[in-house]
Amino acid sequence: MRSTIARLVSIAAALLALHAAQGAAAEAPSRGSSIHRAVFAEGRLWLLDTGGRLSSLAEGGERSDVPTPDPVMELLTQDQRVVIVTCPEQSCSSAPVARWIVRRRVGDDWETVADIATKGEQFRAATSTMLLTDSRMIDLAGGALAETALTSRASDPITERPKPQAGEHFRFGGSWQLTGSGTIDLTEGMPWQAPARSPLVRPKPLRSLPVAAVLVTPRHVFVGYNAGEWGGGLQRIDRTTGVVSDIDDVEGDLCGGKLNPACDPVNGLAVIPWKQDCIAVAVGLIHMLAHGRIVEVCDRAVHLLYSHEIQERLSTADGRPGSMWTYTSAFFGLQQTGEELLAVGHDGLYQIGRGDLVRQIPLPRFRPADGLAVSFDMPGLVLVLTTANRRFSLSGSTPMLLPR
Repeated sequence: MRSTIARLVSIAAALLALHAAQGAAAEAPSRGSSIHRAVFAEGRLWLLDTGGRLSSLAEGGERSDVPTPDPVMELLTQDQRVVIVTCPEQSCSSAPVARWIVRRRVGDDWETVADIATKGEQFRAATSTMLLTDSRMIDLAGGALAETALTSRASDPITERPKPQAGEHFRFGGSWQLTGSGTIDLTEGMPWQAPARSPLVRPKPLRSLPVAAVLVTPRHVFVGYNAGEWGGGLQRIDRTTGVVSDIDDVEGDLCGGKLNPACDPVNGLAVIPWKQDCIAVAVGLIHMLAHGRIVEVCDRAVHLLYSHEIQERLSTADGRPGSMWTYTSAFFGLQQTGEELLAVGHDGLYQIGRGDLVRQIPLPRFRPADGLAVSFDMPGLVLVLTTANRRFSLSGSTPMLLPR
């Protein structure tokens, strides 16, 4: 047991040393919460921390706080302009919230784009064209607010949670566990105890997990979740009917399969340039060991697109060669660049092209910039290191990939 723990600690130390070798600086604690979202617009990098505070940074300049009328829930861009979603409450996470306000930056002021009354639901995410709650899809394009109710597939029955037997321990549906003492609900990203005898439950169409990526295509909206060591997964919304479907590939026990919602955080989504009816999905987690892959999703079929295997031989306490450990690169961002895909892993950038063509590019050197670790060195890109994933896993700092 001690030797196993020692090996895990050694591997974790090796991963952290890799970040240090790349010049990765941790975010300064004086800035408070870690960076949750970042975009590049209006010639600046805009940053939203997990406490709802907005700041900005120009290349070579100093980071400055940006006043907002209300706490910020989401940060995005629309026509190269900065857009935020706010709530007029002291804390946007407190329930119930009366309304959400979409605001666009004009000069140094904020122009209201939409004022949306809530219906007792939870905000999930927003893009330049729509806002998602756990039960509604609200179209922000064209001025008028058209909404579509989200529903689970008609074939999905109401689920009755079976009573666990003494000592029983297994996952059900990738979102909760049964034990001999009760039900552990994982849908909020942190476990809590509930009575073992639960009534019939029909879950909300969208999961109550942190949303890491949203991709809007002509027919669908894809939502990727990152709950760290508690998994994540992928859901798809039909834009015409509002029907929400789970997209997964699960094999065997525990974490088997190419896209397992119990174990696979989804950090990036992009349309595959050479296969326009399919999307690429970036999976990545560092929890002691790195774990990840890029998969393609065509309709409901999931196939492996790329995985980078890493082998590392550990040393024993007396310096002799020890066991060989194998793990895979964890991917934390993905975007389409011309006729290729560009993915950012914990160990470098990966250009993925048609016909299994993959080229690895070392991560650039990150420079401290007023409490941040940022790189503007690559043309058309900005990379930011964030510690936001530490809330859910032992990940250290992980890179965000932003187009500019």
